[in-house]
Amino acid sequence: MSAKPDTWMPLVIGDYLKDTSRLTTEQHGAYLLLIMAYWTDGPPPDEDDELASITRLGAREWKRQRAKLVRFFRVEDGVWRHKRVDQELDRWAEKKAQYIARAAAGGRAKAAKSTRGGASSMLEEAKTLAPQPASREVRTPNGVHTLSDEGSSFLGPSEVRQAFVAELGEAWCRSYLDHCGWQDVPERALIPATATAGRKIVNEARPVLKKLSLSVLERAA
Repeated sequence: MSAKPDTWMPLVIGDYLKDTSRLTTEQHGAYLLLIMAYWTDGPPPDEDDELASITRLGAREWKRQRAKLVRFFRVEDGVWRHKRVDQELDRWAEKKAQYIARAAAGGRAKAAKSTRGGASSMLEEAKTLAPQPASREVRTPNGVHTLSDEGSSFLGPSEVRQAFVAELGEAWCRSYLDHCGWQDVPERALIPATATAGRKIVNEARPVLKKLSLSVLERAA
């Protein structure tokens, strides 16, 4: 027995009644108190005062009942040993050790899973929060990737280019807008090919940018 048992104690009623058929009611009570004390505190010492205290009997009554009760035990090394209780205690200790081992293994597995899940969540969050590369294609409503305008090289939505054409003309768009990269997330933005083109767009296309809620980035995010 490597650890103190819980307060629960197994009692096989059939075996108990078979072994104690000749006990009186008082002796039953004393015997049960002895094995319960054994279960929780270990073998009781072979001391009449202590045994009388465990069985709730007076000193004289205990001495009268001792001879009948000691038959269920063996007196060894100064204590009362009980074979069946020792077996149950060993069984309990083994089961508890197995339970602790399983719980520890389950805890390690859960911690490892949590760590992997946490790492995956952090990765997904980083992907969501990090600026995304500029789009080189436009995704249409049906999910197909295509260029925005036939005959133009602008990579953003066709309605964006149309708004710029309406404000600044086709030639201006071919010179400055069509060379821009396009970004959808985290915000819709133009990525000019050069710093000079970026300043040109900001200075000359400010009304269109504001109308379309577009940003102008210095480089691809």
